[in-house]
Amino acid sequence: MANYSIVRTEKRKIGSVTAICNHHERLKEKYQSNPDIDHERTHLNYHIVKPEEKYRPLVQKRIEEVGAKQRKNSIVMQDAFVSATPDWLKAKSDDEQRKFLEYAYDFFKERYGEENIISAVVHLDERTPHMHLVFVPITKDGRLSSKDIMGGPAGMRKLQDDFYAHMSEKYPDLTRGISKTITHREHIPTYMYKNVAELDKKYDDLVAAVRDIGIVGNAKKRDDALVLLGQYAPEMAQMKTQLSSTEKYIEGLEQKILAKEGQVAIRDHKINDQNVELFQARSEVRSLEVKLKKLVKLTEKIPPDVMEKIAKQEKERRRSER
Repeated sequence: MANYSIVRTEKRKIGSVTAICNHHERLKEKYQSNPDIDHERTHLNYHIVKPEEKYRPLVQKRIEEVGAKQRKNSIVMQDAFVSATPDWLKAKSDDEQRKFLEYAYDFFKERYGEENIISAVVHLDERTPHMHLVFVPITKDGRLSSKDIMGGPAGMRKLQDDFYAHMSEKYPDLTRGISKTITHREHIPTYMYKNVAELDKKYDDLVAAVRDIGIVGNAKKRDDALVLLGQYAPEMAQMKTQLSSTEKYIEGLEQKILAKEGQVAIRDHKINDQNVELFQARSEVRSLEVKLKKLVKLTEKIPPDVMEKIAKQEKERRRSER
């Protein structure tokens, strides 16, 4: 199986910058939406570029320094994720992992300008070591323009090509990552897998809680059930919508795989890495769909007014903790 260099970038408007900062810099005490974080390992995280303060004022400061115009809906920050095939990267020593991520950082520094990079932090408290690097998309002539800096879909494909070219100079055993235009993985965001995995682990407890909210004459048991359900209510409330998007994704993926399977037959059953990734994606999403359907059936047993109330209360509680 091939080993991949991995780079992803997401556009961020000013309204999302604080939440991204809180997550990347581990400024929250709890991370309900990401059960993969091992808090006992958070102290092992480290910076290649350490921000002097929170992201939002640093972003604004950089925009003002160059005198760039900022509209209300401007993309003010690019949020990059860098890693590699988990088994390949985790087989390396801590020092080798650090050198790999520092070498990846050099690519961003040369391409987008060291002066525009707000933070580059390495997380070792999740399953696979990875780097989050955020930068302000400032052009060479001092404009704030994500479009010009990143270049749209064609620019993103070039980013993948250029990043692979850079990384393979030092790590020739790596393969270029598969483009999102092939797998369409942006339709199934990572947080959805994580949320469903967490809810699936708690499924038996949630089933009991749903049963207990209908109890008459035992107020404490009912209240305890509402407290438990409330912790997960915002995620549960989104299950039906997420199931719909997952089903649409699978439908499109099946069409691609049918075409690929036809090509494989023509090539005497020789399957390349791109085919393998498509087949793996189908398996992963089908598993997600099964769990989602089970959770949707459970949420439908909760009275809509109760679900709406506890979801609203939990959202407000989470906002107050930010």
